[in-house]
Amino acid sequence: MLCIDEDHKTTKNIRYSKAFTVSIADVKNMEAADFFGIATGNRMPDKFEKSGCHAVKSEFVNAPVITEFPVTMECELAEIVDTENLHAVVGKIVNVSADEEIVGEDGKVCPEKINALIFDQFRSGYYAVGEKVGQAWNAGKGLMK
Repeated sequence: MLCIDEDHKTTKNIRYSKAFTVSIADVKNMEAADFFGIATGNRMPDKFEKSGCHAVKSEFVNAPVITEFPVTMECELAEIVDTENLHAVVGKIVNVSADEEIVGEDGKVCPEKINALIFDQFRSGYYAVGEKVGQAWNAGKGLMK
């Protein structure tokens, strides 16, 4: 789910194409990722070209995959939720593409290899994802007793 404003160029593109992609940016592409967040396609038609990034059309949905970003979730539009307090684009993930160097021997993406960016809303900073600190659906089992 993407919570984005109705008036974003991205929202218009999703309504038209009935698809979208969500890329996970890494530290080495922080400048471009930040630029994508601060520049608007409504006023900057060459936004993508200015970013220095490249895109290819997804093989699975009618949307672009940014080749520089290590992971991309390719989604079909499921619905758009529009209420007084929320505008959200909901998608069904139909494919995940990932660079080879971040995929483990089991064929799954290794989060610790992505060096993914996290945005800190409190201090307007970027941080990198690092080590695994617990096992999901297991770390809280002791509290189930």
